[in-house]
Amino acid sequence: MKGSPMKFFPSWRLSYSLRETSVFLLTGLIFHFSSFSPVSAAPAEDAFSSLASELAKGSAAEKLNIGVGNFAYENTDLLSPFSSLLRDEMEIALGKTGKFKVVTRDRLADLQMEGKFQGKGILEPGTGVEKVSIEGVKGIVRGRFYASGDQITVYAELVWLEGGEVKKARLVIPSSEVKAKVWPNPQTASGKDLGGLIKPQNVEGSLANVQDVAAGRLAKIPKDFQVEVFTTDGKRAYAEKETVSFRVRSAEECHIAVICHQSDVTSVVLFPNRWGSNTLIPANKTIDIPGTHKSGFEIEIGPPFGSDVVEVIACSKPSELHKTLSQFAAKAEQSFQVLTRGMMAKGIDAALATPASGESAPLRWGQDSIVVSTYPKP
Repeated sequence: MKGSPMKFFPSWRLSYSLRETSVFLLTGLIFHFSSFSPVSAAPAEDAFSSLASELAKGSAAEKLNIGVGNFAYENTDLLSPFSSLLRDEMEIALGKTGKFKVVTRDRLADLQMEGKFQGKGILEPGTGVEKVSIEGVKGIVRGRFYASGDQITVYAELVWLEGGEVKKARLVIPSSEVKAKVWPNPQTASGKDLGGLIKPQNVEGSLANVQDVAAGRLAKIPKDFQVEVFTTDGKRAYAEKETVSFRVRSAEECHIAVICHQSDVTSVVLFPNRWGSNTLIPANKTIDIPGTHKSGFEIEIGPPFGSDVVEVIACSKPSELHKTLSQFAAKAEQSFQVLTRGMMAKGIDAALATPASGESAPLRWGQDSIVVSTYPKP
């Protein structure tokens, strides 16, 4: 297997958050634009600095630690290459204001792994900050962007974790300047389509997929105890050939299954898998999926591109679902099991309806999910 990473074919996008604590319905996501401090159209070279300076106005004299969350496409949770560009550029620009010390994405991921960062929804625009704390972090910058004609409008917000105060700003960037920043060589830029940079991949199919998963499965599973799934590097958007892995942590000892619901209506079982069929994990200990300690065993991004839902289903005892997936994994010749959406739905329904054999106490369940967007290299 060394030198031959597993191919993973996600296609991920969504219209609302799947996080239990975050209200992300489409109708509740539209910003009230009048509450933003406007920044005029500016070249991309200066635009991010202008936006960062606007957010820094009125900040305390001493430098404050802030992190940068996600910039989503319009009124969705979908991410695109421009989302990644915005996040990277804002980290640099905010640091240059002299008002902030930026906590990097990698550090935020480490805090999440250490259990010092709970409530990953705070990284998403529009999410409330009630009962959210991140050790050593005072605020989060996140936002949305809209493309219209030859301009891109970015709406950013700086949310202070203590007190929930929100500072907002708006920026308009000429599309030509964005194109020039991504492809500095005019000859190269002339043959590039900016639409593929700004708009997420396969928007319609991914939205339908996420809605189907949320309505058909996620809502059915009780949330009796807390379990979390998040990416190891804190990202939610990945380019072709990049690798992705996930981390799971539960407040209680439990049995888990990690499943990727793809936009082609198949469900890929990421765990249990060929290299690990024991579904039991200890309480408050983070585990990696598929397992970074296995040389050559990786999930590599490839087509079809889009947005998929990666879900963890946890149970206090080995449910029929966990038993079945574990048995299949132990005998599997392929790296991951691929099930039809109907098979997965029936398995979940059967597990919820069947008590653990020999157990008088009812089963306790936990569930969490994350949507990850993928795209070809710009």
